[in-house]
Amino acid sequence: MKNAFPWPLLDSINPRTLYDFLGFEKHVRQIREKRGAKVPEGWYKRPGYYVGICPPDKLFGPGTVTIPRFIEKPDYEFEIALIVGKEGRFTDEKTAAAFIQEHCYFTLMNDWSARDYQKLDMDMGLSVAHSKSIIGTSIGPKLVPASQFKFDDNGVPDIPMKLTINGAVRSESNYNTVYWSFPKILAFLGRENIGVWAGDIIGSGTVGSGCIAEFSAKVVDGKEVEPAKYPWLKDGDEIILEAEGIGALKNNIVIARA
Repeated sequence: MKNAFPWPLLDSINPRTLYDFLGFEKHVRQIREKRGAKVPEGWYKRPGYYVGICPPDKLFGPGTVTIPRFIEKPDYEFEIALIVGKEGRFTDEKTAAAFIQEHCYFTLMNDWSARDYQKLDMDMGLSVAHSKSIIGTSIGPKLVPASQFKFDDNGVPDIPMKLTINGAVRSESNYNTVYWSFPKILAFLGRENIGVWAGDIIGSGTVGSGCIAEFSAKVVDGKEVEPAKYPWLKDGDEIILEAEGIGALKNNIVIARA
């Protein structure tokens, strides 16, 4: 039985589980600098991630994304997503890289965040998964077989990326700047005795300068020492994620009235 997702692309792959990783060092560094902190040593030792579910009302494609009015700090997060096309479990990167190129797809992903609720959860020692599920996730505009991309010897594809907000460029990067690549991620999961299944969505993590939080106010010892460069999302904002070979994922923000 189909899940009747609002975006036909999602209905066709029937997503099972979302694994979202912290793959890009620049993103982690810029986020932590806003709190006067450094990238933790543990980040370089193993990939960090959260696990989310994929209900139809929390997965979107291009078009309108409605944000509840009670969210005071809504944010976007610019990612590449790997869509798994066949079940598998791997413990080495070379085998995982071959699996990706033969049985997986790439698409764009916007991992919407409620930064105020995220902070509350993290202050209580909880996962970010709850704050992510308040708004949801967008993917699209299409699935592209991984075999269509050019990969380096480590199984990392060359995918130029660009993010614009209301027509202004906020981020220009390339997936190949990733630290924790998809082959590393699949091999890590396999060593943790975790396999992947057809329909699983694996997020790369936010690319450098790929969210508002990286430009938020810098706070040290409870005092603001540097103002925010950009405001949080507001009604009417247009967010466009682009990646060469995949296309553009465009979403328009509507703040719910109630």
